[in-house]
Parts: sequence; C-alpha cells; structure tokens
Amino acid sequence: MATTHHTVYATSSPAIIDLRQSSAGAKAKDKTKHGLLDAQKSVKNNPQDVYPSPPSGASEDEHNDVDVELALSIEDTEISDGEDSDTMDGTTDATSLADGESSGSSFMDQDVEEEAASSFDLPRMILQGLCPTVQGAPKTIPTMVLYDDRGLQLFDEITYLDEYYLTQEEIEILERDGDKIVENIPDNSVVVELGAGSLRKTVLLLNALERKRKNIRYYALDLMLDELTKSLKSLGHFANVKTAGLWGTYDEGLAFVSSFGPEVPKTLLWLGSSIGNLNRVEAKDFIASYRKTLNVGDNWLIGIDRRNDAQEITVAYNDPKGITRDFVMNGLTHINVILGQDFIDREKFQYFAQYNVEAGRHEAYYQVKETHELVYRVSDNHTKGREEDEIRIQLQKDELINVEYSYKWSPVETASLFEQTEMTKVGQWTSASNRYDLHLVRKTPFYFKPSSDSDTTVCPSQDEWTELWKSWDVLSRCLKEPFSEPAYFNDIFERGIDPDVDDPTKCHSHSAVPETWPSIESIIDFRDRVRERLFRVLDDSVTYPMNRRLARVLFMAFEHEAMHLETLLYMLVQSPNTLPPPSVPAPWDFKSKMKDLALTSAPASMSTPPAATWISIDPSQLDSSLLSLGHNDSEAKDCAEDKRHDLKAAFGWDNEHPLVTPTQVPSSFKIQSRQVTNSEFFAFMQSSAKLNEASMIPASWQMEGHGASPQEVSVKTVYGPVPLTLSGEWPVSCSNVQATAYAAWYSSQHGSSGTSGKKSEFALPTEHELSIAFKLKQATVPKTGMENYGFRRWYPTTDDQVRGALTSSSSSSAEEAMQAFSGPGGLWDWTSTPFAPLVTDGFETSQLYPGYSSDFFDGKHLVVLGASWATHPRIAERRSFRNWYQVNYPFVFAGFRLVERC
Repeated sequence: MATTHHTVYATSSPAIIDLRQSSAGAKAKDKTKHGLLDAQKSVKNNPQDVYPSPPSGASEDEHNDVDVELALSIEDTEISDGEDSDTMDGTTDATSLADGESSGSSFMDQDVEEEAASSFDLPRMILQGLCPTVQGAPKTIPTMVLYDDRGLQLFDEITYLDEYYLTQEEIEILERDGDKIVENIPDNSVVVELGAGSLRKTVLLLNALERKRKNIRYYALDLMLDELTKSLKSLGHFANVKTAGLWGTYDEGLAFVSSFGPEVPKTLLWLGSSIGNLNRVEAKDFIASYRKTLNVGDNWLIGIDRRNDAQEITVAYNDPKGITRDFVMNGLTHINVILGQDFIDREKFQYFAQYNVEAGRHEAYYQVKETHELVYRVSDNHTKGREEDEIRIQLQKDELINVEYSYKWSPVETASLFEQTEMTKVGQWTSASNRYDLHLVRKTPFYFKPSSDSDTTVCPSQDEWTELWKSWDVLSRCLKEPFSEPAYFNDIFERGIDPDVDDPTKCHSHSAVPETWPSIESIIDFRDRVRERLFRVLDDSVTYPMNRRLARVLFMAFEHEAMHLETLLYMLVQSPNTLPPPSVPAPWDFKSKMKDLALTSAPASMSTPPAATWISIDPSQLDSSLLSLGHNDSEAKDCAEDKRHDLKAAFGWDNEHPLVTPTQVPSSFKIQSRQVTNSEFFAFMQSSAKLNEASMIPASWQMEGHGASPQEVSVKTVYGPVPLTLSGEWPVSCSNVQATAYAAWYSSQHGSSGTSGKKSEFALPTEHELSIAFKLKQATVPKTGMENYGFRRWYPTTDDQVRGALTSSSSSSAEEAMQAFSGPGGLWDWTSTPFAPLVTDGFETSQLYPGYSSDFFDGKHLVVLGASWATHPRIAERRSFRNWYQVNYPFVFAGFRLVERC
C-alpha cells in the first residue's frame, strides 16, 4: 500500500491536517504561468472538458483505487509551527490530533493562500466556464469564486436572515432532536464534516455528544484555511469530543475517510443542504463514491432542502436587504484577485436570480448590463520581448452567466436518491414547517432494493440473489436435471416447521431425522455449488433460455428463501445465545440511559407513543382497483404459446390468483392509524389481571419476577432484551388469540359510545378491510424510505415521521389522512379472516409447489398482511401477497390494529 504524508499544523488552539496533494500546488502554479491560454484552446477542442458544478461530485470510476492506505503515524506526519501540540491519546497520529494548545505562530501566509487556490486551478476553471465548448452555450463561472474572506463574511450574515430559512430550520431540528440524532453515533466514533463552514450548527451536535458522554474524534473538512481555523477556535473545549481540522477538498477528504479501518465507526456530516450544489446525477455519483469508503455500519447525516413554495425560495436567495446580492457580486471582485488583473468591471453586471420550478433548483446569475468584451492577458515571462497573448470573450447585453445552482429535493426524489445509492435510511427529522429535513443514512451489510428499482415483473437478478445470500449467510426439478450432489441433502433439509399448536404430534410430512447430520464444511460447500449453479442458469441463455416457467421457478425460489430468512429469525430472536448483527449497532444506548436515570434518581417509565388516530374509510367511494384482492397469474398457462415468453406480467403464488373484486363492498369503517403497542398491551394485561395467565403473555416478552411493573418486562430482539422503558412504544408482537382478547377488552372499555358517539364494535380487521387500507396508503402517500421492512431497522418500530403525524388533527383529504397510517412494516398485521382460496370453486393448486398453500386451508390459519422489519421489499410492496399463521402461534413477527364498526 502507498503511504500518504500529511502535514499537521498546530496553532494556538486547533490542529489542522493538510490533506492536499504535495505536487498539486507546484503543478497548478506552473499552469497559471504557462497554461492559461491553453484553457481557451482546450474548451474549444475537447467537448468532453466541460465545467463541473463545484464542488464536483466524483464519479464511481474515479474512486476505484481509493482504498489506498493512509498510514498517518508519527513517522510520516510532519508537525509544523508548534511541535508540542496535545493529542487525543498521547500520540502524534494525524487521525487522532485535536484540541491541541500550542504557542505556535500563525501559518496562514500569502504563499499558502495562493497554493490553496491554485490547487483548484481556478483561473483555468473561470476561463473554461466563460468559453463554453458548444457555440452559443450558456456561460458559467465557478461557484467557488463566491467564497473569499469577504464572501464568507457575507454568507454568514445571510444565514442569520429570517428569509434564509434553511439555516434556521436546520438549527431548529438540531436543537429539538440533537439528542435523538446522536444516539445513532456509536461511542469511540470518528465524525467527519464535509464543508464545515462556521460550525454554528455543528456545535449543537457536538454538545449533544458531550451530554451523552461519547468519546468522539471530530474532523472539520474545509478548503478555506483561515475560516477553518477561526471556526475551530470558536468551538471551545469539550471533555469527550476532540476536534481537529482537515484542510482540503472533498476528494481529499474522501481519501482521508478511507484511511480508517473497519474497526473504527464513522459518521459523515453534510449539513446546510450542501447537496444542492450538485445536480441530481452528480449528487448520486458523489454519495456513491463516498459510500465506497464507508464500512458497514457507518452513518451519514445529510441536510436537504425540499421543493418548497417558489416565492419562499426566491426571497431566501434574494433578500430585501440585498446581502445575497452583495455576496454574489463580490465574486466578481474576487475573480480579479484570482486572475491578478482587472479582468471584470463589476459595474457592468447585476445580480439576477430565479427559481426554476420544473427543474427544482434556484439559479443565480450575473446579468450583463451592456455589451462589452472581456480581455485576459497571458504573459510568458520566459520569453523576453514577447508580446502578451490575449483571451477575448464577447458578452452581449442581458446575457446571463450562471454562478450557482441550488437544487431542491422532494421527499420522493430524496427516497429515490438513497435507494439508488444503496444507503439505508435509519432516521429522518423534519422542521416544524415541513420545509427542511435531516436524513440519517447508513451503509448496511446488505441492501434489498425496493420494487421500484428491482422490477418484480421479471425473475430476480443476480444482484438480488447476491444481496439475499449476503443476508442469509449464516445458515428444482424445472430444468429436468438431477439435484445438486449430494442429492440426499435435498431430503434431510426438506422439513416442515408448522406443527399443529393444539396437537404438536400432528405435523406436515417431512423426511426422517438422520442419525448423523453432515459436517458444516460439507454444507457450506453444497451451498456454494448450488449458488454457482443458479448463476450459470442466469448467465447461459443458450443452454437455459429464459421463459416464463423458468422465471417462475426462480421467483418461487427467491421469495421462499426470503420468507425462510425471516422465519429463521423467529427462532434466533428467542435464543439467549444469539449475537447482535455485525456492524449494525442498536440506535439506543440503554446503559447510558440507565446511568442518566440513576444520576437523577428518576424512576424508569414506559416509553409511549401519541395516541393512535382513527381513520375513516368508506369503500363505496373508492376506485374498484382498491377493493380488489389478488391478481391474475395462472401458473397453468406458463407454457401456452402466447404466454411462455411473457416475462413482464407479475408473478404471484397460487393463493393470490385470480384477481377478485368482491360483489359485496364492505361497509364504512374506522381503522387505527398504527398497531397496538407494547405499552398499550401491558395496560390491558394489568387492567384485566392477565399478567398471571401464561397463555396471555406474548412470547416476544421476557418477564422478570411477576412482571407487575414495566421495569420487569423486556422485548426480545436480535440485540437482546430491550426494557419497556425503550420498547413500550413499539408495536406488540403477539398471537392472534392474544390480539383478539385485547380487542374484546377494548370493546368493553370503549364500545358503549365508540369514537363516533354511537354503539360500536372493535375487532381485528378482515382481510378485505386491511387490504383496502394498505392499498389506499400505497395509492395516496409516496414512499419516504423510512418504511421499516427489508432490514432498514433490525427491530419492530414504526417510523418516527408516522408517529409524529399521529397527533395531527382530523384530515381533510384521503392523502392527509393516510399520512398518519403506518405500514406496511415493523410487524405483519393480523386479520380475522381464515386463510382460504380467494375463489370458492376453481382454485388452481401450484404444480411446481403443490403444498405451498393448500396444506394450510384448514380453518386454523388466519391471513396476515403487510410486512415485518425482516420482510424482503419484493414481498412487502406487493399488495396481493397473502401470508398466514395459526391463530395461537406463540411467536411470530405479527402485531395488530383494531377497526371500529358501528
């Protein structure tokens, strides 16, 4: 591995690590003396050499070799201007320098400033932008020219304006939710902020980390050295958080982040909606490039401004006091400093700004007030007596020269961005006005793409199989070929796991238990050979031409494996020997919370969500597509001449066929906006004196003593038992029998008047009622990326935004009403409908998997709909999918909500 040397400067307070390439300055200075004229030639002759929106998001290909080891030890770190700088851990490892106090003198001199600017070759970028490659194309000036010392001062003034809501709303979120946000940052983490700026907002997060007593190494990355130094000095000192500066570009910061090994958890900060400086493709590429440097479990907190009211955005970037205008116009003055001559007369320009609603971006321009010519003189000091070369640029009256774009993102665009870059969203905090969001995304061990990106109408791709196998790595006769050897594995592992709960001696047929099980090594070898064989089928279209029958087999194999991945977790969660998922930390710090309570002598109480709202649904007013069940997919027609090559029609299981629109439309009903929680179920157990009835205690609970208080009850998770002090607001996982008992108790408490003032019945919803609610949600509310399925969280919570919406007043539209409706996700939803064919006559049993459904049409199994946190998106997002469990299964990832019928 190559070794990168970094210079570490220690001032009277902060330590600064110089990330810039050692040769970049010299090369850039040479270009400024000899190569400026070539800039004009280059942009004319090379149409690919176009102006990037700074800071430019690097493409994925540019970072294929970014995993260069940065050995930042005392041997290769040069300490300048004060060698007695304090460090975090007593070493001079550049990755641990912070808060050093030294008597070293200032190091910000003219040469350093020139080298910082020339490393970007700003003169070349300016001339390129003013000489576009395509004749007549719009001219541009790099956004970077806005940020000299005066520009930074003006921008800081902008952030205090009422009109510039972005800063105010981000501060509001950090002040309100800072403690919740930092719960997701593990102790002993490295936190790197991209484009740190004044740190006015960052200090709120650092204070929250201090309150949590987390040991953190914080690095502020910025290009402007003087501003970086002043900002770090303004932070003061912390007991647990150690601070240092990173002087360099985003790309150099990318290399620095990659220098930390997998044992060091990292969190990136990208605040201030800086993502808006990149267009939508650049933003995707930038996040994708940084994702490669992150390890599994690493976080990224990103501030994003929404597509808000056009007038509000316009005023935010063109305030009445004219500070934004002065900020932008100062860039013209800075250009003359950068180029070292009077190149631009700013009096011949004016600031012009507009919000482009269609593109979703604010646009800032210099508007030419009169036709004139710009002349840049390039001197060659190496040739005596040679006349100066000139670059001449014609400008027309009213011509617009772009200097900045600020892209805005709708919630749907944001969700799509994270899905495309395979970053799992684990948190979202929104300002009270719903104009600005902070998103916390994480690199997870595997990523199940939602159905919008992984087309469910065709068989699963190799990428989907790979991600599924990543998630499974603990554990077909269609081709008319023999089973993979050893063939007897097919028999011993083909075992039923659905005994009759009332009579466990009754179970579906399965092979005899072998006297000796195969070795782990032979099973792993078998698994790998099966996977290789499956990929050969997908790769070799000559030997295995893809048709509908083959695609169905692959679809069945994929979904069945995904379902068993979930059911395996039912067993693992109940075992005290199960280890937490690697590199996916729990977002709560229970030990720290208990320590805080001990210090305050406060009693530990149950966490409780806001009360669930009741959403009214009148099926008679809905489109017939929302009332239907199932979908048309006849397996028997796969080989028909007109169907055999159809790979676009969606697949489904036999119990989903056919599409049925019931002749009897359900009556109007009200449904709870969320599932019943552990805290609510605990109240039911206490009120009805059922805490001593073993059959009524959910198997998802772990009881200490008699369980008479919340402190004695915990919820079983992959992270171990979580007390009701934290898990009380989660939906309760229980059997259908227990859910039905709760419904009866609730009816006895509230049934006399109901929510409408009339006598009501409260019960579990029917399959039809719950299906209508889920379809209405899907049809009216865009995905947010916070839906808890596909292992976006590893425990059964619903998303915070939904919980926040539960306190809203009665809604005036179906979309507003369904905003408060949670699901699918967290836990499956029990219904009161027995699992049976959708049609009484003519049910087509699967020939490829004959017993998949028909074995369970026994009256003991009820339909469950939706998804749990461990459900694959292919299943969770297909509204026709029907799951089922026995009514008295003690432990499944299923909860419930009630309906009210008058």
